[in-house]
Amino acid sequence: MNRRLGWSIAVIAAILVVLAVATWLWLSASATPPSETDPRPDATQSRTPLATTEVGDLAQQQLDEHLEDCTVDADSAGAVPEGCGIRIPWGTEFAAVDGIRFRIDRLPVLEITDDGFVADGGILIATVSGTGQDGAARTETYRTESWSLRGDVTVDGTEVDVDVW
Repeated sequence: MNRRLGWSIAVIAAILVVLAVATWLWLSASATPPSETDPRPDATQSRTPLATTEVGDLAQQQLDEHLEDCTVDADSAGAVPEGCGIRIPWGTEFAAVDGIRFRIDRLPVLEITDDGFVADGGILIATVSGTGQDGAARTETYRTESWSLRGDVTVDGTEVDVDVW
């Protein structure tokens, strides 16, 4: 009986040694910092909030310049400049529109999304002139805080490109 007990203790001790060595190997392998050739990112390799902020700032700046061009270039023929993304949901009281002048009292704030960007929160003023439904000359000024723009944001190295839909 003592012989069996001795073998049992030896087998249990051997199993415990193997488990201890396996645990030590597993823990030391997971604690090893990635090498320069290791493709797994660590916390220092991930994108910093500053980089995201820079992209957002550059995209906002491009959108602001785009909207400035759109408000300056609105022609007297009543057409909204191509590619501005500004839609006029008003003006049903007009039979014909002769001109539209835009003014932005507050620029919309751009937010980058998975699908591109959305910009809202601005204040748009549109003064429309033309012929009313009654045939008389008419000018109306519309103000809205519920307008938005959408589009794509492309990042290529240090370049950011905003494309308004």
